[in-house]
Amino acid sequence: MKKMTLLFVGFCALLNAQFTSPNNGTSYTLTSLSAAAPTVLVKNSSDYTLTADLTLSATDKLLIDENTTLKVNPGVAIFIYGEYKTTATNFTITASTVGSPYRGIRFEEGSVAEMKNTRVEYGGGVRVLTTGFLMDNCILYKNNNTLSTSLASSAALAFFQGTGHIVKNSQFLENSRAGINSGANTTVSIDIVNNTFYGNNTDNGNYPQINMGPAGTDSTRVVNNIITGNRLNTKAGGVSVSGLLGGTNRFRVEGNIIKDNRYGITHQGAGSSGIVRNNIIENNNSENNPSLGGSGISLTGTQKVIVRNNQIRGNLWGITILSNAVIDLGTNDSEGNNIFKNNGNGGTTTAFFNNTPNTVNAIGNCWREGELSNDTMVQAVIGSLNPNTVNFKPYKCAEILAVTDVSKSKINVYPNPSKNHFFLETETGGNIVIQDTSGKIVFSSLVNKGKNEISTNLRPGLYIITQQTEGKKINTKLMIQ
Repeated sequence: MKKMTLLFVGFCALLNAQFTSPNNGTSYTLTSLSAAAPTVLVKNSSDYTLTADLTLSATDKLLIDENTTLKVNPGVAIFIYGEYKTTATNFTITASTVGSPYRGIRFEEGSVAEMKNTRVEYGGGVRVLTTGFLMDNCILYKNNNTLSTSLASSAALAFFQGTGHIVKNSQFLENSRAGINSGANTTVSIDIVNNTFYGNNTDNGNYPQINMGPAGTDSTRVVNNIITGNRLNTKAGGVSVSGLLGGTNRFRVEGNIIKDNRYGITHQGAGSSGIVRNNIIENNNSENNPSLGGSGISLTGTQKVIVRNNQIRGNLWGITILSNAVIDLGTNDSEGNNIFKNNGNGGTTTAFFNNTPNTVNAIGNCWREGELSNDTMVQAVIGSLNPNTVNFKPYKCAEILAVTDVSKSKINVYPNPSKNHFFLETETGGNIVIQDTSGKIVFSSLVNKGKNEISTNLRPGLYIITQQTEGKKINTKLMIQ
């Protein structure tokens, strides 16, 4: 009888070792949940401790309305099948013992999730299997996603299915693998907007800080983020938006600052199309091995990617395309306006390399920022598997003779150099623009035949004055002291 009693007590202790909500429409706060399960969610004077697994059932709700800290014991997990929302302005989920991580948080299929104003740290990350997940103004810090027990095994925030996800205004800092990822064999569409990523992939495996798989007929949108690598993590890339297992994939990578990673932006997948524009992509060369990557932008097998208005500097390669990838780097109707500078390795600078047999339109780009280039200079930084497969003319940052339709008429500028006040003499009337060496227009004016007095407010440097008159262009250089 004594032995049976001990077994019964042990069984009851096991039942009490976790809490599952009753699935009857109950709405909880942390205070009421602690009252319902006082040994599982222990209320302390100023915070709470979760001692065992917590499961919120499908019809129940949990509202986080306190500015407090939830400490989670090692190996413990939170499973959300119901509705989880945050109205608190400062809520932290952390490990009871730093160095002994909890398993993490899992939002199950069909759950409703709005995670706001929350710091999630020292655990196994957040795993999402539902649709319409929202994260806003959160911090995910030093989560360990390497352990087999971690609920988000490959990223601090891991998506495994669903559409309509939004992650915004948040920080992903020094997590053991990616900051955000999705599966290679599932479809996830998401907006990743206005976030900061720094130093993720502290395990230094082959993981980028943002690592997204296929988006399906919807899109992956990575917009206005700052994605900075810790250069000691030499294997950590910047952004990957790939569809390795086929299917449809659409993506937009726009307005980001991507720097100090192993590479900037990469994509692989034959069923993909996308837009890459208005990004600053700099010094993504931390591994410093050109045979293993280091491109500002690398595309493999894509259907078509439109690349516009990017600043690409200091990477091992500027842009590389492989395996029949199709890229639009600028056309006569829509110039590329990409700027390249110092993308090189082994003493060779390569702004763009076409490692496909396809002809590439790459019109209206500045191939050598800060230099006035001619055709020979531009060709020196463009490589191709087959010759004459890159249409790069006309281009920006050009010497006078590289501008098409140059008139035999002349314009005279003096004094030159000047201090923002000079005279321009021309044989015909018309209009002028002044461009810096990147091709940006910094001044414009109408001019008359003869002598024109002009005052500007330009920074010291070299500029190009172009006069357009009667369908013709006339160019000269201007040096501002």
